[in-house]
Amino acid sequence: MLLFLILIISLIIYGLVEASHHKSNIKKIPIRIQVNGTRGKSSVTRLIAGGLRASGMKVIAKTTGTKPQFIISDTEEEQIKRLGKANIGEELKIFRQAVKYKPQALVIECMALVPMFQKLDAHWSVRPTHGVITNARADHLDVMGPTVKDVAIALSNTVPKHAKFYTAEHVYLDIFKKKAEKLGTEVFVSSPDSVGDEDMKGFTYIEHKENVALALMVCSAFGIQKEVALAGMYRANPDPGAMRIYQIKDKNKDFRLVNTLAANDPDSILQLWEKYKDMKEDKIVLVNCRDDRPDRSIQLGELVAQKFQAQWYVATGSLTMVFVKKAVGSGISKEKVIDLGNKTPAEIYNRILELVDKPALIFATGNTVGFGETIIEYFAQKGGEIDY
Repeated sequence: MLLFLILIISLIIYGLVEASHHKSNIKKIPIRIQVNGTRGKSSVTRLIAGGLRASGMKVIAKTTGTKPQFIISDTEEEQIKRLGKANIGEELKIFRQAVKYKPQALVIECMALVPMFQKLDAHWSVRPTHGVITNARADHLDVMGPTVKDVAIALSNTVPKHAKFYTAEHVYLDIFKKKAEKLGTEVFVSSPDSVGDEDMKGFTYIEHKENVALALMVCSAFGIQKEVALAGMYRANPDPGAMRIYQIKDKNKDFRLVNTLAANDPDSILQLWEKYKDMKEDKIVLVNCRDDRPDRSIQLGELVAQKFQAQWYVATGSLTMVFVKKAVGSGISKEKVIDLGNKTPAEIYNRILELVDKPALIFATGNTVGFGETIIEYFAQKGGEIDY
């Protein structure tokens, strides 16, 4: 009993010391920008950091996207290695690591999903001077749902106190505004119309005007001119999950692979499909499934059946039957659906190569973490990345 009591007291003391050290580390970084939202968090984090650096500011950034990264500069970053699942305690380590570089600013992507943890993440772990929420869409409904409005309410937990808040969200803007008013925070709303086609030509990968407009608005708060911020954004490394296109020619077959696996919600995936649906090539939709995300497989089965016109629909990954059943049940001909669940990347590649007759476009979507990345890497080795 005495040993147990000593252990409890020791843990309490350790926790108090850690909390004190973290509070000190927070104060050492004068500008703390937290980025949350459904879609585009990692991209916006990198864009803001790149734009701020272009002004000469020393900036550290951290993303939790496809591969969590600690970003030191435009050319130097380190992958964050985790022993288990992600947890917000990781951010204490990020702050300890960040202060070693004596940055003027830290741009950090929110890593919490559970509403209560999102609030803890913002108001204790980060205490942002500037808060950002990209958008509120239909993803992680099992944790933040069941509706998109519930997602917006959950995300609003990271609106900062007595600070500045930026968002590209318009549908659920009132939810963010009400929370900001209670917290004494000023709200700024971006529009993709502020970014022209010429502005987007500097990106070597597929970026979205909505993300760029939001990042530019944050940079403008620090007096950084649009041209300067854009130049910095062009130089910044894209997230590993950024949308890319690969041209592949093999065995007299010619096709392009469009990698949209990092897009998680139906609205974002549909927006990306809209860019390519009218192109003349035959379409093959590749949907990568995960056995721990059957809800997403159901969403995609319904979306693809209702909105995607293609010659073939290929399911890969694990627990593919969930997608197949929903897609066929929602109207896709059973003969057009090919279940390649639990097949290797080589087997998937060879089967798709058999399906390609004339020039084709492979639209890869679904889930990227793990096997999705492996599929894309295998296809990429067969061809080369092209400018979108």
